[in-house]
Amino acid sequence: MKHPYRMDEKAFMHHLNEAYGIAARRIDFIPYGDSAYSYRVDGENGTRYYLKLFDHSNDSHRQGIIRCSRYLPLTWELHQTGRFRELSCPHRTLSGDFLLTLSDCTAALFHFIEGETWAEAYPFSKQQLERVGRLAARIRQLTPWTSSSCLLSEAYDISFSENLMECLLLLKSPQTGDNSARHVLRELVIPQQARITELMYQITGIRDSLIFDPVPKVLCHGDLWGGNLMETPDRRLFVLDWEAAILAPPELDIVGYIGDGLSHFLSAYEQELGQQVGLNPDLLRFYAYRHHLRNLTHWCMNILHRDLEPDQLDNDLEMVRHHCLNRLDTVEVSLRDVADRNI
Repeated sequence: MKHPYRMDEKAFMHHLNEAYGIAARRIDFIPYGDSAYSYRVDGENGTRYYLKLFDHSNDSHRQGIIRCSRYLPLTWELHQTGRFRELSCPHRTLSGDFLLTLSDCTAALFHFIEGETWAEAYPFSKQQLERVGRLAARIRQLTPWTSSSCLLSEAYDISFSENLMECLLLLKSPQTGDNSARHVLRELVIPQQARITELMYQITGIRDSLIFDPVPKVLCHGDLWGGNLMETPDRRLFVLDWEAAILAPPELDIVGYIGDGLSHFLSAYEQELGQQVGLNPDLLRFYAYRHHLRNLTHWCMNILHRDLEPDQLDNDLEMVRHHCLNRLDTVEVSLRDVADRNI
């Protein structure tokens, strides 16, 4: 989010202090992410916290609240038991809750981790790819401790397709009073409408076959990109934002590394696991295209249906242009390495 949530910050900090028993003195907005508003909270004696805030009027944020209720208990337990400490541990309220729910918003409070994310570190070096591979394998090895969690099991959801088709129809039929952002979005998306429709048809077919013939599932983080990897000054690598955590085929955490860096990622991944892994190209294909098309839907919905500030609109158009549509034709090229590896 590019702008802070509209709220009375003093009143909000009062609620925060009462709920968590902390002494917050200042709250600073962090212009980062799409699924929630981010803040740094400063307390007494230099104590810092990280806060995620969800707007009840935003359908995407409401889904984020539901995801929090599933993953926060798991990450808290993993950290408290020492099974996996390289994460931002959530704080519980004085009443034991993981979320603070107010009339218009919901908040989750975490330990603050000092460091730099790898969001701007692309392309990753061989050493970075190996470090991520080892982390992904360690997360997979936590699967036995998820039996009592509320995590979802992969159902190959593509329910976003209804919203995507609605957006395509809106863009194909210009409306009176369309703003410049909608005009730019139309110029970006409509030339690729046939390709987008074809890919939706393709992943629907893969989904049907996966449901008919299920594969084993493990704990996956679900979003292991550089923005969710933070390196601390002492060179520890932390995995942030577990909102997408799910029991799914391991390909979900591997798909972001198909391409030139796959061999480095997988060599470390297999070394950490102590075994070789086989990759299912159709699963990787499904996850890659679903990721791009779901992101496209999110940004199109923002531009077409939400009242956004001009720079947020510019940001979302940039995401459509350079982090979505331009990647659709790279998937099959990246999968060639997988095919060669499986021979």
